[in-house]
Amino acid sequence: MASPSDTASLPVPWPENVEIKLYTGGCHCKAIRYEFAYPDIYSMPIVSCNCSICDNHGALNVSTYDKDFRFTKGTANDLTPYTFGSGQVVHRFCPTCGTSIGPTVPGGAFVVVNTRTIDNIDLKRLHLKHVEGKSVASLDEFVL
Repeated sequence: MASPSDTASLPVPWPENVEIKLYTGGCHCKAIRYEFAYPDIYSMPIVSCNCSICDNHGALNVSTYDKDFRFTKGTANDLTPYTFGSGQVVHRFCPTCGTSIGPTVPGGAFVVVNTRTIDNIDLKRLHLKHVEGKSVASLDEFVL
């Protein structure tokens, strides 16, 4: 599991000495289930990006390293991938119910989790960090 000091390359770095928790979630039809390590979700900024796909799906995102995310039912290969624009981000959806699990960034070593798919999440308690993704042409310009 990544330590907070190892998370500087994540879109939202984790604070030093933060307690790491295990979260579970999945798609609507339960064909895909996952778990991942992350700090207290209610104390961290949650990315609310206004790019066309995040805006369209109402995605509110957190990021964790690949090694701290695992599928407990189904696999990444069971998800339907979708890319657009520069193709730098691979969005992943359940092929049965259409739930947006969250994208991956090839070579980025991290996954993004749509908080709306996390079990028992209280969306009203989240602290949103609005990100101007609509005007970004490539990931290199995406700054949080």
